[in-house]
Amino acid sequence: MKLLYGTGNPAKLEAMRRRLAGLNLEILGLADMEGGIPQAPEDGTTPLENAGQKALAYYKYYKMPVFSCDSGLYFDNVCEEDQPGVHVRTVGGRYLTDQEMLEYYGGLAEKYGGLTARYRNAICLVLDEEHVLEAMEESMASEPFRLISVPHSRILNKGFPLDSLSVDIKTGKYFYDLTEGEVDRVAVEDGFLDFFKRLEMLDVVDEEGNPTGETIERTLAHSRGVRHRTAHVWLFRRRQGRAEVLLQKRSRGKDSFPGCFDISSAGHIPAGMDYIPSALRELQEELGVTARAEELRCCGKRYIHYEDTFYGRRFEDRQVSMIYLLWLDREEKDFTLQQSEVEEVRWFDFDQCVRLVEENRIPHCIMMEELEMLKAALYT
Repeated sequence: MKLLYGTGNPAKLEAMRRRLAGLNLEILGLADMEGGIPQAPEDGTTPLENAGQKALAYYKYYKMPVFSCDSGLYFDNVCEEDQPGVHVRTVGGRYLTDQEMLEYYGGLAEKYGGLTARYRNAICLVLDEEHVLEAMEESMASEPFRLISVPHSRILNKGFPLDSLSVDIKTGKYFYDLTEGEVDRVAVEDGFLDFFKRLEMLDVVDEEGNPTGETIERTLAHSRGVRHRTAHVWLFRRRQGRAEVLLQKRSRGKDSFPGCFDISSAGHIPAGMDYIPSALRELQEELGVTARAEELRCCGKRYIHYEDTFYGRRFEDRQVSMIYLLWLDREEKDFTLQQSEVEEVRWFDFDQCVRLVEENRIPHCIMMEELEMLKAALYT
């Protein structure tokens, strides 16, 4: 998936690319875009406000998913008038050049006999006009470092002037003398990596469910109707010679069909993963069920397309789904439910379940076509 990083700073762009390598993301910078670079506002009072202003401005101009970051520099034990916060380059209403920053902050460090500092960082990701994610977490803050009055003797990299005055407390090195890995630790904190890992990236697939090589974030797949893959696992047991099926009731916080009865366990297949490993992982996460691949009986493949509106937002789902059946004799109280996904589970006589769904006598999001597939697998 292509994401625009709202920065014109090539050093920051390369540091972010290195840190997010392996996440199925293609990170573009403003210099990669056609049509010029718009002027983005940056007059917030916190890093989070500034990140949001920039990301929204770039999204409106380029019409593609974009994220922006912003930082504030904070010193320990200084008077309020010397605390830069988000105004690192602006002092007394004047925008400082790299050289002027060295002179100003070098003087400030000399005034206090050296400074202990840290950056507080924020990020805003705009997927589309209705899906905006933002964070300013402690895990995104830099480790404390020392700001001193004597600049590095040999190096001054454009875009990172204060690194010439910054010393890593762990190693005692100037930032400019850190290895590439150490630099990435300082430049892009673990919190940013965790932020992007929380995105649910899916493979875009063709009509048969074969990955095309592109990826997309889950909410965008649903807002744009982009085809992706899912795995559905139906749990069965026998009672008094009759088949019972386990239905889960979806959490009321779900983005679609909240509070409805649904498949025992179902989930989107993450980018780079296949149907069965994903199905087994989802069973464990949603229900606390550990199963083996050979225990899953494949009932066939379904091609799903439907449109609806939830919370005032368009929802268009295009799935290629593999349907599995798993026999498991377990009481309802013995399942370990993922509360964010599943409100409760309940066993139903299978034939009764078919009637309830067919007659819409329970709130559900179950397709009769899928129940017919299960019936064929059960009775043949």
